[in-house]
Amino acid sequence: MVSTPGAVLRYMTRDRLLSPADLRYLVVDEADSLMDSHSFGGQTSAVLDLVRRANQTQGRREQAVFVSATLPKMVREHVIGRYPDIVHVATSALHRAPKKLAQTFIDVSRDYQGHRLNALWFVLRTAANDRHLMVFCNTKAHANLVHRQLFRRGVPALLLLGGDPQSAEKHRGAKNKDAGRAVAARRPPKDADAWERATWSSNVSDEQPQSLEQTEDSVAEPINGVDIADLDAPVPRYDREEVLRAFYSDQPVPEHLLPSINCAVERPLLEPLVQQRYPRKIMVCTDLASRGLDTTCVSHVVLFDFPTTAIDYLHRSGRTARAGTRGKVSALVGKKDRRLADQIRLAIRQGGVI
Repeated sequence: MVSTPGAVLRYMTRDRLLSPADLRYLVVDEADSLMDSHSFGGQTSAVLDLVRRANQTQGRREQAVFVSATLPKMVREHVIGRYPDIVHVATSALHRAPKKLAQTFIDVSRDYQGHRLNALWFVLRTAANDRHLMVFCNTKAHANLVHRQLFRRGVPALLLLGGDPQSAEKHRGAKNKDAGRAVAARRPPKDADAWERATWSSNVSDEQPQSLEQTEDSVAEPINGVDIADLDAPVPRYDREEVLRAFYSDQPVPEHLLPSINCAVERPLLEPLVQQRYPRKIMVCTDLASRGLDTTCVSHVVLFDFPTTAIDYLHRSGRTARAGTRGKVSALVGKKDRRLADQIRLAIRQGGVI
């Protein structure tokens, strides 16, 4: 059974559909996130505790495997504290950038007078041969802004964000002019997709820890050269599976996955550009897209917002140059990002641990 920690915990404690005594073997993928106390750590630890107690009553011990591309010290100590006799298996590439990954750091303040969107536009224009690109932002507001700004310039990009079923329902209600439709407190909406049905619970989503949502939903900083109204534009919620299918496809981006530009002058000018076949796919996203996706087709990752930690940098840049292929990362660096960017750049230059 493949599941998320919130769903497993719910099936064990509330719905009683799964007995901890039936579990002997557990694999914790993305262990750096699932064992992080600021993310899913509380849910994962609760599941492990239930399984351990159930197995101890039967005079046996469960076997657990923790898998991760990165392993922060705090998470490592947490795992060792729970399983002191754990066996460590690691490659020499742990916390190091792939050898076939070309990494470029662009000083936005110095080279583009702080105009981050102009820097992004330059990167995209010089990456004409890249068929699949991912543009990472730190917040949903910035991702939505980039999505809208690219569309205004005639580039039909895709937008992939996290979100709970309630916010998705509100978005669908607004688009269908049926926002007043009530939703049962303890059951998902009738038109919920498979993901929403699997992660639904009343009031708060079990699968999306509040800290992660707060990070994505935090107030975005103003961006030079952008109307504040565009930054505050409502954030849409597209079906994630449909967005990914469109990203992998060689067909044009479906129009219903493009932003709604409420401008009578701009819209007619953009429609011919949207309808024509576009030779590459660009997906604007947040950190939720830095894990667990098949991105072997991605040849270029752009960090519109510089990540706040080296671990996040590794996960974002790890979306390309996978399975022995070549890839590129273009990181836009602002004044407040320079210290971390310089540390990462030095580690790359010396071939050390990032």
